[in-house]
Amino acid sequence: LKLILSSIEQVTTMEVETRVQAIATLSKALDTIPDAFIRPEKEQPALTTFSGPVPEIPTIDFSEQDEEKLIQNIFNASKDWGLFQIVNHGIPVEAIKKLQTVGREFFELPVEEKEVYAKPADAETIEGYGTKLQKEMEGKKTWVDYLFHNVWPPSRINYKFWPKNPPSYRETNEEYVTYLREVVDKLFKYLSLGLGVEENTIKEAVGGDDLEYLLKINYYPPCPRPDLTLGVAPHTDMSSITLLVPNEIPGLQVFKDDHWYDAKYIPNALIIHIGDQIERTQPSLRARSIKIMSTASSTKFPSNKSLATRSRQIYWTVFVNDLVEESQVQGRRKKFLSMEIESLRVQAIAAITKSQDTIPAEFIRSEKEQPGLTTFNGLAPDIPTIDLNNDQGHTDLVRLIANASQEWGIFQIINHGIPIEVIQRLQSVGKEFFELPQEEKEKYANTPDDKSIEGYGTRLQKEIEGKKAWADYLFHNIWPPPSINYKYWPKNPPSYRETNENYAKHLKLVVNKLLMYLSLGLGLEGNAIKDAVGGEELEYLLKINYYPPCPRPDLALGVVQHTDMSAITVLVPNEVQGLQVLKDDQWINAKYIPNALIIHIGDQVEIVSNGKYKSVLHRAVVNKDRTRISWPVFCSPPPEMVIGPLPQLVNEENPAKYKSKKYKDYMYCKLNKIPQ
Repeated sequence: LKLILSSIEQVTTMEVETRVQAIATLSKALDTIPDAFIRPEKEQPALTTFSGPVPEIPTIDFSEQDEEKLIQNIFNASKDWGLFQIVNHGIPVEAIKKLQTVGREFFELPVEEKEVYAKPADAETIEGYGTKLQKEMEGKKTWVDYLFHNVWPPSRINYKFWPKNPPSYRETNEEYVTYLREVVDKLFKYLSLGLGVEENTIKEAVGGDDLEYLLKINYYPPCPRPDLTLGVAPHTDMSSITLLVPNEIPGLQVFKDDHWYDAKYIPNALIIHIGDQIERTQPSLRARSIKIMSTASSTKFPSNKSLATRSRQIYWTVFVNDLVEESQVQGRRKKFLSMEIESLRVQAIAAITKSQDTIPAEFIRSEKEQPGLTTFNGLAPDIPTIDLNNDQGHTDLVRLIANASQEWGIFQIINHGIPIEVIQRLQSVGKEFFELPQEEKEKYANTPDDKSIEGYGTRLQKEIEGKKAWADYLFHNIWPPPSINYKYWPKNPPSYRETNENYAKHLKLVVNKLLMYLSLGLGLEGNAIKDAVGGEELEYLLKINYYPPCPRPDLALGVVQHTDMSAITVLVPNEVQGLQVLKDDQWINAKYIPNALIIHIGDQVEIVSNGKYKSVLHRAVVNKDRTRISWPVFCSPPPEMVIGPLPQLVNEENPAKYKSKKYKDYMYCKLNKIPQ
């Protein structure tokens, strides 16, 4: 015993070439291990492994014929776990068995033969046979030996690290990687489609055809104190994804909900780890890079081996990495992330989450904003509804509009003169546009460097706390002709342009009437407010808001609370209720009235009226089962026009409440949340 203990003491002070396999041989008759392998209590498996009912790591049948179901399963597992097992993956059982056999035979060779492939101490590469890849905190060691070498692409392979014995080692690994690449390509495809982007998006973002496949065989020999040591310390993989073939000895553990869980062994399954690089390419809808570790096997069991893209017990792990120049990597990421802003629309996220009871954290509002907590559920007053074909006469109509604008800042109008068919066609072509294939809609996308807000997009302005709204949109001017840029007008459906031009023609008549009534309501000439906000140069900006079904409408908002920058806004809703108005410190639902127009008093009319009319604070909520769409038209001054209180409304008793400034300066301050 003294001789054995002396040998262990000698072994632990030897240089890097001392292998764990040798230490295991010396210590197999003992109930102890060298101090260098004993982990702190916060890492010891006996103290940290969860011993209750264990949730199973998702297992996914890769031969699933329903591709949408397969995509959803992979997406859910990647988001919730960052790890899953796949069965029926297409790699023949014989190919995996041969891989395991030649790997095990290598580690059973005499030590001097294995050392031929040892990683040189001064090597820049990590390839080769070794014991420890990196220095750990507190100087602790892990109970594992390994063999690293690249298996793809051919230009990255250095065969001096490939064992010549057993003789079939090279042929076996080359056969395995041929099958493996097909599996990896499918995984990247399904991960991309799960995020609602093109199928090659993630692969291109992490390296494309420059991807490297780095094989690691982890060899965890029997350990007399598996309760105290680890085969691999807690970590996430640096790779894009890791594909792991385990042997039958349990050892892989996953950190989930603050517990370390054992991963169940499934014969011939591949264990897929989401790596750091995929997590980094998806800030918006994150796939999790999973935190894992390996425990050591007891002396009661045979050695554990693993061949994979990640390590556990004895595993064969293949790390799929992009190891091209960092500048190229960053360039790809930048390109991908900028594309993601344009491609990962709320409509796509809604399709992904429709069968779930959750939404991404970026869409969950604070409690002070959540509709489930802040919507008034009592007996609420109705927003005023005004019949423009009022039998009581012109004077009564002026009074009704003035009162609604002063007390509410919003009202609905019926019998407004726009034919029902014109509104229905407007709704029809807008709905058809949002039902087009994604690539068709993206032709009209608003790019990050566009100076105009026109185009198809997802988010107009940065919100407080980085939260996002559950809406996509299409913006474009519809009047006057010099402001129109037809590149933002969809060519499909074919009647889109004609329909919108016809609507604009009718809408102008309504807006002119409303501005006249608003002027008369303040005792001014009929054209006073219209002239003050732009006259014939008043710009009409159409926005189609598309709010897809949301699994948690109690937590999200379609549009955050705001007032409109415009002079007035004229809105056509569809039949799905969603507009809410803040009245007497309560959020009140706006009742849907078929064919009515909803009129919002905007900031510019509040300014020119010197506060007599109220710019309404409103927001949009979303629906669990139905799509809400609205068509607001923002009637706004030209950018260079100076807007301020009308002189007729300013005197010693009623001084100006607002500064006069160019409308473009007002817009800049409001969009960037600069006080004004």
